[in-house]
Amino acid sequence: MFTKTAKYYDSVYSGKDYADESKQLASLIRKWVPEAKTLLDVACGTGRHLEHLAQSSGFDCTGVDLDHEMLAIARERVPAAIFYAGDMCDFALDVEYDVVACLFSSIGYARTVERMNRAVANMASHVLSGGILVVEPWITPESWIVGKIHSSTVETDEFVVTRMMVAEPVERGRVVFEYMIGGSNGISRVSETHEMGWFTHLEYVSAFKEAGLTAEHIQPGLTGRGLYIGRKS
Repeated sequence: MFTKTAKYYDSVYSGKDYADESKQLASLIRKWVPEAKTLLDVACGTGRHLEHLAQSSGFDCTGVDLDHEMLAIARERVPAAIFYAGDMCDFALDVEYDVVACLFSSIGYARTVERMNRAVANMASHVLSGGILVVEPWITPESWIVGKIHSSTVETDEFVVTRMMVAEPVERGRVVFEYMIGGSNGISRVSETHEMGWFTHLEYVSAFKEAGLTAEHIQPGLTGRGLYIGRKS
């Protein structure tokens, strides 16, 4: 995934307001589980949400991610948190949490409906009775525009990164990222292909139901894509 570009990830997403998103999420959690203390972030990336959820909101935080380079950054950023390497579909921790969250549309990396069902079931199995699972969906099928290109450029004292991405014409979504990275040693080009999958509202609801949770879809959520929330009885 972001293995080749992990060191640039936070700079590329420097415009994302992790602090506000984390504040919104903490407020939502307090409404659903007022006494919540423990939180697991699945596909936690570089730990930006966990940084705020731990330091500003006081949760005891744990993170899981598949990318070892991203985890290395997260461990340095949030030393009080515990981090594990694992796939959202089959990680197995001998712990249950008041809240399990999968944010920033990371559920899209499940790719297929079958794997998304497995991921939701696996995450739900790590939720304490009375706790909640929170999933921020990826884009909807209707918003997938084949050939659409996005681009951004970020400059720091050490490097300049321009990233372009294009939506490819595959069944459920593939994103190709092309980076031009300039630094004191010259300019390099990096390409990354992210195999992802969009899912319908009914597919999310069905996955929660199969996992023993009743899904509530809350709009607009943290970033406009909504949130699926299910309580474990």
